[in-house]
Amino acid sequence: MMSLFFNNNSAQPACTSNVHRPMGGIAGLREVHDDVGRLTVSAFPFAMVKDVPSPLGAVPACYILADHATAYIGETRNVGRRLSEHSAHPSKAFAREVYVISGYVSAWFDKTAAIYLQYRLTQIAEEAGLVDVMKGTNPQVLELPSHKRASLDQLVEHGERLLFDAGCRVLRSNFASQRRKLETTETDMTIGPDDGPMQIDVTDLPPLGNELELDYCDLWARGYPVRDGFVVTAGSEVRSLVNQSVNPILHTRRAELAAAEALAPITGIQDRLRLRVAVCFPSAAIAAKVVTGAHVNSGKWVNRRYPKPILIAG
Repeated sequence: MMSLFFNNNSAQPACTSNVHRPMGGIAGLREVHDDVGRLTVSAFPFAMVKDVPSPLGAVPACYILADHATAYIGETRNVGRRLSEHSAHPSKAFAREVYVISGYVSAWFDKTAAIYLQYRLTQIAEEAGLVDVMKGTNPQVLELPSHKRASLDQLVEHGERLLFDAGCRVLRSNFASQRRKLETTETDMTIGPDDGPMQIDVTDLPPLGNELELDYCDLWARGYPVRDGFVVTAGSEVRSLVNQSVNPILHTRRAELAAAEALAPITGIQDRLRLRVAVCFPSAAIAAKVVTGAHVNSGKWVNRRYPKPILIAG
C-alpha cells in the first residue's frame, strides 16, 4: 500500500492499531488494541454506560470521562460498577465520552497498573493543558521498584497511542486547547475584583431561601450572596488539592485561611478540609475557586436540591 508521506521523522517505529466495533455503527462502542501489546482501550458515549454488554465487567481499569473541555481520570478494581455509579452522579454529567484502559484478553492488568496509569495520565493531561482536569481525590504516587516502574511506563506510552486512536484528545491533539473560557456572569462583573480582601469569621446568618450549594466533585459547601460579596458558611468543605491552572492569588487566599486557623482537618479524610468559621469572599466566583482549588466560575453555586428538611417517619 502506498503512503502519502515518504519521510518519517518520528523516533518511534511504525505501528498498527486495530479498531473493532462489536455493536456496529460508527460512534458507538470501539475496542482499540494492537497485535503486540497487552492493553485495550474501550471507547463509547457516556450515555451508553448502562447499555454496554460488559466484557469490561468486574476488572481493574484506568478510565477517562471527557467532553471537549474537561476530563476526569480515575481508576478502579471494578470498572463496570464504577462507571454505573458515575452515570448516576450529577458531578459527572459533563462527560460525553468514556475511555477505558484495561488488560487485553489476560487478567494481568491489576490495581497497581490502574493506579499508576491514573497518576501518569493525569500528569500528562495537566502538562498538555488541552482540557480542564477535574479531580476528586489526588492520584496516588506509588512507591515502586525501578524495574516495575519501567514496565508501567511502557504501558503509559502504549496507552497514549491507543487512546489517541480511540479518539481521545485529552493528552494529545492537533487542535488548540479546548478549555472553557469562563463566562462572565452578572455576579462576577458587579462584585469585587480578583484581588479584593476576604473577611474571615463573619456573622453567618443566611437569608431565608437564599442559601446555595456547591456543585463540584462531591464537596459539601453552602453559601449565599451578600451586598459586599459572597459568604461561604462554617462547616463547608474545602478541597485540599489545588489545580496547577489556578491564579497564584488562590494560594495566597488559602494561606490566609490557614494562618487564621479557619481550616480544620476532617478525621479519616485526606482530600478535603473543613471551614471552622464563615468567610466572606469578594465574589461568588472567587469563593468557588478557593473552595474547589480549581479555575471555576460562580456557576458552581446552584440552588439547593433539598431546601427544606425531609422527615422520615418510622
